[in-house]
Amino acid sequence: DRSGPDKGVLCCCCTCFGEEDRMSVQEQLVAARSRCDKLKRELESYKAALRDTNLQKESEPVAPISNFKLDSRRILRGHVSSVYALHWAQDSRSMCSASQDGRLIIWNALTTYKVSAIPLRSVWVMTCAFAPGGTLVACGGLDNHCSIFKIKGSAKDSQITKPSRELSYHTGYISCCRFCSDRYILTSSGDMSCILWEVDSGEVM
Repeated sequence: DRSGPDKGVLCCCCTCFGEEDRMSVQEQLVAARSRCDKLKRELESYKAALRDTNLQKESEPVAPISNFKLDSRRILRGHVSSVYALHWAQDSRSMCSASQDGRLIIWNALTTYKVSAIPLRSVWVMTCAFAPGGTLVACGGLDNHCSIFKIKGSAKDSQITKPSRELSYHTGYISCCRFCSDRYILTSSGDMSCILWEVDSGEVM
C-alpha cells in the first residue's frame, strides 16, 4: 500500500525505506558475516590444537590383516526396492529388514524364508529393530512415527497389517529406534531429541 503514513497505513515496500536504513542493514549483515568467519577460524584453531594424532598413526602397532575376505552366506530375496535398514534378533536366526517398497519383512536368516511381510504406512522408512524377546519389531522414518508390531513367528500369524502401537511425539523424522527391553524402546529423531518410551502404554518416560 502506497497511501503513506499520513493516512495511517504502514508501508512495507522496500523502496519506501531510506538509503540510510538499507545501508544500516547491509552493514549489520557484513558485521555478522565477519563474526561468523572469526568464530570459524577460532574453532578450526581449537580443533587443530587438540588434533595430536590421526587414525593411521594410532593403527601402526596393529598387525595387518592378510587374505581377509567376506563371503556371502545367504541372500535374502523379497524386497523390490532399496533396503534402508536391518536388525538381527537375539536368537541369531531371525532378522527384520525395512525397504522403500513399503514393507517390513521378518526373515528366518538360516533358511532364507520370509516369516512375515508387514505393509508400512510410509515407504520412507529409515530404521527397524527387533525386541530382545523376539515378539516385537519396530520401524520409523520420515513420517515422524515409530510403529511397533507384534509377531509370533508361526504361519497363522504371518499376516500382520496394523501396528499394535504407534509412538507419536517427535516433530522430525525417526533416524533410529532400539529396544532397551521388551518393555522400553529408545528413539532418536531429526528434531534433535531422543525419547525413551514405555511400549505397552506408549507413554514418554
